[in-house]
Amino acid sequence: MTTNTPFGPGSPLNDLYKRQREMADLLKLARGPGYELQQRMKALEGPLAAYRDLEKTGVLAQIASLQRSGVLSNALASSTLHSASIAALQARSSPTWMLAIQSTARGIAQKDLGLLNTQQLLAASAGADVLKLVKTFDANRSIIEKVTAASKWSEQFRLLSDRFAPSLAGLKLAAERARLLDMQILRASAEVAAKSTVAIVAEQVLEAHGLIEAMGQADSHTQSLTLFAQFLSLVETIFSGFQGNTVKELKGVGAFRLIELLLMAFAIWHMVVPAEMSPVEKAAFEEVTNKIETVEEKLGKIVATDEAADTSYVDGLPRAQLKRDAAIRREPQGKAPVLMHGVKGTQLAIKDARGKWRLVVYRDLLTNQLSEGWVYAPAVQMLDEPA
Repeated sequence: MTTNTPFGPGSPLNDLYKRQREMADLLKLARGPGYELQQRMKALEGPLAAYRDLEKTGVLAQIASLQRSGVLSNALASSTLHSASIAALQARSSPTWMLAIQSTARGIAQKDLGLLNTQQLLAASAGADVLKLVKTFDANRSIIEKVTAASKWSEQFRLLSDRFAPSLAGLKLAAERARLLDMQILRASAEVAAKSTVAIVAEQVLEAHGLIEAMGQADSHTQSLTLFAQFLSLVETIFSGFQGNTVKELKGVGAFRLIELLLMAFAIWHMVVPAEMSPVEKAAFEEVTNKIETVEEKLGKIVATDEAADTSYVDGLPRAQLKRDAAIRREPQGKAPVLMHGVKGTQLAIKDARGKWRLVVYRDLLTNQLSEGWVYAPAVQMLDEPA
């Protein structure tokens, strides 16, 4: 079950609160420093300490602010999927599933060409700004390493990437499926396939996923910063290759999730304020911060435009929800491949009807992108009518 708040039922933070209550109950029942009690409290200390570190730095408040502003409207909600749910979703990640997402992404890109053009302009501008940030970051690497060493920046980013692990797993899987499907459709030689937009985007997303995983396993702060610089360079490469036909490819593999993760990394950076810096260190720190703020603003606009494109796609369509658990299928027939097992309450937009079947637009939980499929009408509860 997903939640729209990082503090709601089913969220990782709610689990931590639950563990805190359990620890309090143990303290009430304990009549002495028994070994069992000590061991159980020790087991709880790991996740609680991690949470306290994030809370003290203000990162959670910063992320909550980003979420309220709309920049990360879906990021935290979909990141709370449990590993068991992810495993079930991954089992449905067939070529048919990927085709449905890609088809919807093309429809979204074609629905509002004005928004598409805005996204392209923003991406081109952001790419140039990210490149400036990369150069500034590299030029001041030793100073950045020194002033951030005591801030636990890399540890905090690792905690957030762990929080996003289910979403990142979905991102990796989507990229792998997209690349494989593209090869099958083209039935092309390696040379032709290497020039495919889908293949290029998929490879970039897979490389980004590998860098994020490596940051989570870095042995030192220096190594974390080096990997983060490589991640920034890769983001710049993705934006610099933003052409007319790549918006749908990025959406087709859920690559906009990388932007959300980068925004969270920047949120942590704003919490890094060294107590003492020399004039040279202060100048370098402020230069990097200014570059980050410029990129942050552009990325926020890109995410907002992406959400606006999704909204435009379903504008005017009747709204509905599943009144019971039901399969969402590729075709309007009971034997058609299942795209997703929708749960009761899943929000839908009704696009078409065929007999006792309804073509619905829904949000795919693995990629966090809109997709389309058919649902048996008796499982659908209408909420309103089109304006």
